[in-house]
Amino acid sequence: MRVRDDLLRRPGLRGRLLGLGLVPWLLLSATVLAQDGARDAEAPGNDVEQRLQALEAVIARQQEEIESQRKAIEDQRDQLTAQYELIQKLRSDQAEASDSSGLADAAPPAPAVQVPPPAAGDDTPALADAETPSEGQQAATDELQRRTAAGESTGEVNVAATLYDPSNTVYDPNFPGAWHLPGTTAAMRIAGFVNLGLVTSLDPVQITDRFIVGSIPPSGVIVEGAQSGTDITASQSRLNFEVREQTTHGEVRAFLEGDFEENNETFRLRHAFGQYGFLLAGKTWSTFTNPNSLPEEVDFEGVNGMVIVRQPQIRLSPQFGEGQNLVVSVEEPRTDVVNGSGSKGNWDLVASVDRLSLGDLLGWDYQVSFVLRDLQGQLTQEGMASGDVSQSSATGWGITTSGRRTLERIGNDDFLLWQLTYGKGIGRYINDLATIGGGDAVFDPEGNLRALPLFAGFVSYRHNYDGLPKFMSQWPGIMRSNLTLSWINVDTYDFQEGGDYDYTLRASGNLLYFPTQNVRIGAELLWGMRKNQDGSDGDAVQVQLSARYNF
Repeated sequence: MRVRDDLLRRPGLRGRLLGLGLVPWLLLSATVLAQDGARDAEAPGNDVEQRLQALEAVIARQQEEIESQRKAIEDQRDQLTAQYELIQKLRSDQAEASDSSGLADAAPPAPAVQVPPPAAGDDTPALADAETPSEGQQAATDELQRRTAAGESTGEVNVAATLYDPSNTVYDPNFPGAWHLPGTTAAMRIAGFVNLGLVTSLDPVQITDRFIVGSIPPSGVIVEGAQSGTDITASQSRLNFEVREQTTHGEVRAFLEGDFEENNETFRLRHAFGQYGFLLAGKTWSTFTNPNSLPEEVDFEGVNGMVIVRQPQIRLSPQFGEGQNLVVSVEEPRTDVVNGSGSKGNWDLVASVDRLSLGDLLGWDYQVSFVLRDLQGQLTQEGMASGDVSQSSATGWGITTSGRRTLERIGNDDFLLWQLTYGKGIGRYINDLATIGGGDAVFDPEGNLRALPLFAGFVSYRHNYDGLPKFMSQWPGIMRSNLTLSWINVDTYDFQEGGDYDYTLRASGNLLYFPTQNVRIGAELLWGMRKNQDGSDGDAVQVQLSARYNF
């Protein structure tokens, strides 16, 4: 004990020990000295001063190692600070660019890892605890708790979330479900749905896994391939990928989606496009289409008279989001001919104006779109040498108006949706005519290509029920229905064949149940009629059931 007290009284050694505040080294020193004391008792001639100098050297080396570790920690802190400042600068630059160019809605910040700035004077890094949940895990847990609480009390389901379409080029600025890609300013999301459809055709139709009114044969006429019966399919399931990256000049968005509707359930490309500022390039909904006004259907095919087509295009739009005003695009030119072969034209020019100021109609979500087409076709001439063809062209044009409006007197989530379309040579943009083909133009007896006039449209009512039926009163979720009437009228020419498409009608009603935002169970009853140019007609009825899980 005397030797230990002498050690503590040494000014140089005591200063270093107390300065470092290293209790473990004191314990080590005490142990070493105790051992030395025992040896001193056996060998009184040992020099205590030399041992003390050796101990001081050990402590000095340990101090150098600690200083080295402290410097490494400071370097790591500086790197974290630099990363944090870079993220803040990118966000600041993006916000300024959005405010100055009117792209605030189009350039939401990509989800990023939130790196807090180091506290001043804090030399110790905040090391993650292996048992502490990540920020994303904690957010998922909090969201589940919120939904659980809402479901237990009211059965609440977010109605807007059940209608969200990630392929919409006017996209959700919140980018839900995305995660940050480490080492970048980008975020990515994988989404889609698994869908099982059961389709029962009560009358013969040529396509049995969906309801295509144009495939209904005339009554009393046996058409090859037309049949009734039941189809069960999961090929309508979809998978999509989306990446958004922040840059100092704005956000870059890339979207890719497909389903399994090709032959033998192989993968089919639906969307593949990129967006940067005012520019969109790739395959997606035509500018002539208004995805926000489309009725909600169990039927995969959808309404016969709606304008809906996906095709490659280059699109320019001054603004995105709710302030969108003008969109102009050059899209893939292709011609569908009734009695010949269509070929690529020179251009399809499309423009769309959104939410026009129309006085009392200002409250409507309203859109007007125009298309101008260069139609091209070839016709093999009878009596001419093999391979001789007649090449002809025509001009197509069309205008469509569409929109939706909340029916507040009936319910806050009830909507009226509608669309009216008129033009010549635009059959390929109309759902039913695009499916069966030949809706753009026809060759007359002189071999001239003539655009087909048409008038198409639909009106649909979407109703959200205030609650569930009594036998479902303890179940979670929401329920809604859609009633839709649609038509297509093609103004056929007198010289056309009797079996050519004249007009179709389609009516449908469905009931959809959402126990959660990600699950939809639906049933739909559909009726349709087709009439041909010679007056022959036929009708058919289908019943469809589906179960869908979104992810």
